[in-house]
Amino acid sequence: MGKRILTTVLGLPILFFVLLQGGRLLTVSLLIVTLIGLHEFYTSVSGCTYQPVPWVGYAGTLSVYGVLIAADGTSSLDTILPLVLMAFLIYWVMTHHRHRFEDMMITWFGFTYVTLLLIPLAFIEQLALSHAVWLVFIISWSCDSGAYLIGCGIGRHKLCPSISPKKTIEGAIGGIAGSILGSLIFALLFMPEHLTALIILGLIGAVFSQLGDLAASLIKRTVGIKDFGRLFPGHGGVLDRFDSILFTTPVVYLFLVHWLLR
Repeated sequence: MGKRILTTVLGLPILFFVLLQGGRLLTVSLLIVTLIGLHEFYTSVSGCTYQPVPWVGYAGTLSVYGVLIAADGTSSLDTILPLVLMAFLIYWVMTHHRHRFEDMMITWFGFTYVTLLLIPLAFIEQLALSHAVWLVFIISWSCDSGAYLIGCGIGRHKLCPSISPKKTIEGAIGGIAGSILGSLIFALLFMPEHLTALIILGLIGAVFSQLGDLAASLIKRTVGIKDFGRLFPGHGGVLDRFDSILFTTPVVYLFLVHWLLR
């Protein structure tokens, strides 16, 4: 518990600084986090029956972020993503005698799971909504906190024991309540005109946040590991800390674009 608290105390100021600065600092920081997360994923599945080709995932990620940084927008990604997939398939055609189909598919899955789910965080920061990027972390981490507190206090009924034995239905409800409360406070401080919409986003985001947590747990259970990494003492690796954020990020982005900005 001591290591967990110390990591949080040291890590939060860095996160706050990056989010407050925004711009290219956020994009570059997100690129670094993504590459570390990809490394954790490929290392984890390599201990199973798969043999991914990590550099292919790294190259695809660098290409996507390179375009994002150079273009300073999202429109060019419509072009680069099909090209990344084509390059991926061309590489497999040229090396099919060395790489099995399942190995290439797990490589591509890592790219989509980590890179493509996390990159909308950079898109949110570009929206004309004050401090909207904070919503991703507020929804995800207030959900985690609510689920932990209620689950430990009154949790009795198992939510999904085959994937995560410690999670309870009561904890899941507490997570939703925590997320709604966090979104409510954020709305009152920064977007009072969107109060109802952000409460709804808190509800939806909490559901996907917990699904992201369960998805990561299922991956870890499948490959037989406890944590994806050890970068954050007491927390595990990047993917252990960002598992729920991977699902919350695209949900928040799509909600803001198609509801608040439509």
